[in-house]
Amino acid sequence: MLKAHDDNALGWLLDEHLGSCPGVRFAVHMTSDGLLSSYTKTIDKDTGDKLAAVTAALRAAGLAWAEVTGRPDRPNAVRQHLIETDQWIGLTSAAAENSLLAVCADLDSDIGLISERMNALSQRVGHELVSPERQGAADGGRPR
Repeated sequence: MLKAHDDNALGWLLDEHLGSCPGVRFAVHMTSDGLLSSYTKTIDKDTGDKLAAVTAALRAAGLAWAEVTGRPDRPNAVRQHLIETDQWIGLTSAAAENSLLAVCADLDSDIGLISERMNALSQRVGHELVSPERQGAADGGRPR
């Protein structure tokens, strides 16, 4: 059984904007360093935690890819990642400062529509999705 959204303050936003999109299995919002912030009601917290960590690693790899293949003056030019498996499609994108969105959808989903909704969510409520940058371990590892 899935856990209620009691520790998931912005889960309702993900449910409303992304979870309602045809074919979307689940969506998560996380800090850019991989800490789960919010998730749709169709995914449990443990799976969301794992997806958040993997998404942050994927984002780091994408930024490295952009640096090697793109313009050196635009190292953060990655807008979105698309992952296609034999069972589903995954999309990741920056949501706001220091935060990311990830969506898992069925293969026959309208990826353009999902991407549009991800962008619209970020534009409409990006101020709610901002995650404070964390300090290094020497500084206590707390948000600044």
